[in-house]
Amino acid sequence: MQITKANESHLELLIPAFETNRIHFGQTNDNLKTRRFLSERLTQNSSTIFIALADSGVLAGFTQLYPIFSTLKLESVWLLNDMFVMPDFRKGGVASLLVDAAWNHTKHTGAAWLTLKTGIENTKAQALYEKLGFRKDDEHFYYFLDNHSVKDA
Repeated sequence: MQITKANESHLELLIPAFETNRIHFGQTNDNLKTRRFLSERLTQNSSTIFIALADSGVLAGFTQLYPIFSTLKLESVWLLNDMFVMPDFRKGGVASLLVDAAWNHTKHTGAAWLTLKTGIENTKAQALYEKLGFRKDDEHFYYFLDNHSVKDA
């Protein structure tokens, strides 16, 4: 298994994996929109994507990181926004390798920390993240606004 930072040449490998991930989380298939989204991320360097490639060249999984910043620490932070292992490669250590790549990237770039969120019901992912050293934040709440929860005045 090889872990590498994705670039534009990996776009065709990434699209079906991202679509599989999106469908897994209840989104509808949209290859064209996914292509455009990924192409923008890669060409604009607005995210960092690590991919796991099996010896056969098949994409086994990916993780996508976004840069954010801590005003209090005056440092950068990486948000591990996406982590997905293709079904045929699960329970083979791929997720651990991808998290290792994300953590090494965090340290290499001098960021203060690596953060992520996962669903309350996703106990398998929680167990993995805790096994890899992540700690659950019991001191802060996570809030958000979206187009469906904002009421017009």
